[in-house]
Amino acid sequence: MKTYLGILFRALLIALAASLVGLGINVVSSKPVPWTYVPPDALEISGFRVPLIDEKEARKLMDEQGTIFVDTRHKDDYDEKHVKGSIFLPQDDKEQQFIAVQPLLPEDARLILYCYGPQCDMAEEVARFLEPLGYKKMMIMTAGFRAWEKAGYPVEGENK
Repeated sequence: MKTYLGILFRALLIALAASLVGLGINVVSSKPVPWTYVPPDALEISGFRVPLIDEKEARKLMDEQGTIFVDTRHKDDYDEKHVKGSIFLPQDDKEQQFIAVQPLLPEDARLILYCYGPQCDMAEEVARFLEPLGYKKMMIMTAGFRAWEKAGYPVEGENK
């Protein structure tokens, strides 16, 4: 029994020593690993920076002239509920749908794209599509529609 406790004790000492060495290296490193996750504040799309914002910041921008919300989710979800006044430009049919909505999307407008939430990349895909077409004032609301709705911000649709 003593040998097992001795082995366990030595293993714990080795693990502790290795952890301390790793933490020490991280502290003095020129590129340390962050202690907590810090989400990025922007995406790089073909060398172009697209800011990532939350639903609170998006709400503040909603009433500013020249701000247009772009819903990139599936049609059924858009029809059910969406950010009030948003334009529907789905990721899976963006090329075809863009023809219909282009007159509603001036190139100098501030576009706030959104989809389902942080794990969804539909808004990013639509931003990649719009950037070469001249749209440079885009933002992505990373929290997505659910966070917008949960915050009690303006929505519209069939099931409002």
